Amino acid sequence: MREIKGYGKRKMKCNNTKYLLSLIFVGLISVVLYKTFFLNCNTENRHHQAHIALHDEKYEHVIEICDQAIQSNTSPINRYFMYVKKAKALNKLHRYEEALKSSDLAIAIYPKKEEAYLAQVDALFNLGSEEELITVLEEIVSINPHTPLKPLLNSLRLERGKVQYQ
Repeated sequence: MREIKGYGKRKMKCNNTKYLLSLIFVGLISVVLYKTFFLNCNTENRHHQAHIALHDEKYEHVIEICDQAIQSNTSPINRYFMYVKKAKALNKLHRYEEALKSSDLAIAIYPKKEEAYLAQVDALFNLGSEEELITVLEEIVSINPHTPLKPLLNSLRLERGKVQYQ
């Protein structure tokens, strides 16, 4: 059987092209998998580390972990939780103004989630900012009418001579 001149070279070029396309495809899939699984696991790992450090009262470490997680391009929900954890740690360190800033950033992400407001309550109570505290407690009650903080809001209102919630 006789080969057609140049046919073997074309077949080899075709195989090389298929091989290169396969490598490119595998490379793209690898990048997608890396971003999807490794980065998400890394974020979840930081979230877990921050939770453990907060529980172990290593508040400076919590702040470092949260700052790292916030700087990496995480999802809004992860940023929210990192800002809240950071605010809690800052409250424990009596850095109330910074805690308010961190909780404000969390609230800007999810204004209808209660946890960031709770961090604000802690900071405002310790700063003695009653008017702002009442405003935040009212917001919490509007989000969650069954909050256990309702009696605190009512007692603050009674002291101020305002009508209480039923």
